[in-house]
Formats: sequence, structure tokens, C-alpha cells
Amino acid sequence: MKNKILTKIRLKRLEKNFSQDYLASKIGISQSYYARIESGKNELTLTSLLKIATVLEVSPKKFFQ
Repeated sequence: MKNKILTKIRLKRLEKNFSQDYLASKIGISQSYYARIESGKNELTLTSLLKIATVLEVSPKKFFQ
């Protein structure tokens, strides 16, 4: 389930043509930390998920479908 969510986040980010650096700066973390979240090495918190969804202009529940 976790990998599916991370894949959907990555695909949505790419669809919007956002770099990891851009998205990370919008949610207030470093690009390297964001990259570790997206790759599953760092935990995706609910707070981060909500911030990412806001930047990507998508409902957080979309990542669970």
C-alpha cells in the first residue's frame, strides 16, 4: 500500500512537471529529504501527505484509491 501511494505521488508530481526540489521547497523540507520520502527511505507523515496533496492540487484520498 505504501509503495502505491508513493508511486501515485511521484506520478502526479511528474504530471505537473514539478521537480523534487520545487515540491520540497513548497512544503518546507530539503530536496534530499523529499527524495528519501518518495523512495520510501523516510516515513511519509500525514502532515507531509497533506502538504504534498495541497501543492499537487489533489485530494489526499486520491493517493489511496
